[in-house]
Amino acid sequence: MTTTEDVTVAELAQRLSRLEDIRAIEQLKYRYAGYCDNGYDPEGIASLFAEDGRWVVDGEGGSMTGHEEIKAHFRALSEKITWALHYMIAPRIELAADGQSATGYFYLLCLCTIESSEDSSKKDPVILTINYTDQFVKRDGAWYFQELLGKTHQVSNWDQGWVKQPFRD
Repeated sequence: MTTTEDVTVAELAQRLSRLEDIRAIEQLKYRYAGYCDNGYDPEGIASLFAEDGRWVVDGEGGSMTGHEEIKAHFRALSEKITWALHYMIAPRIELAADGQSATGYFYLLCLCTIESSEDSSKKDPVILTINYTDQFVKRDGAWYFQELLGKTHQVSNWDQGWVKQPFRD
C-alpha cells in the first residue's frame, strides 16, 4: 500500500496534469454540443478541430476534412435542422502515454427539429442517438478534435419512436 509520503511531487503533478487533460477534453466535447445547439455555429464548431481534423457521422451526417469543409457542412445543416439540444453523456477518455493524444467515447441523446422527409417546408420533432469515438490531439497546450466519429443508433420522429421507426426515410 502506498502512503502519502511515498508519492513524490512529480508524481502528483503528473496525476494532476492527466486529470486536467481529461477534463479539458470533456469540456471540448461539451463546447461542441453548445455550438451545435446554437444554430450549428459553423465558425465555432470548426474552431474546435485541428486544421486537418475530420468530422464523420453516418446517417444525417457525412464526412468532412478541414475547417472549410466543416464550416460549409454546418452552414447547410443549420437550414435543415432548425433547433437541437445535444445531451453528451457517459464520457470515457483514454489518454495516450505521451499525453499528446487521446480517444474519447461519448453517447449522444439529441432532441431536434428537422425538415420533414416528405415535405421540406414542414418540420418534424425528432429524437436521435449516436455513439461517438473521437480522436483528440494536444497542440500548443490546447486540445482539439483530430477526428469526431459518430455511429448513429436511430433517428426517429418523436410521434413514432425508435421501435416503430428506427430510421426516418
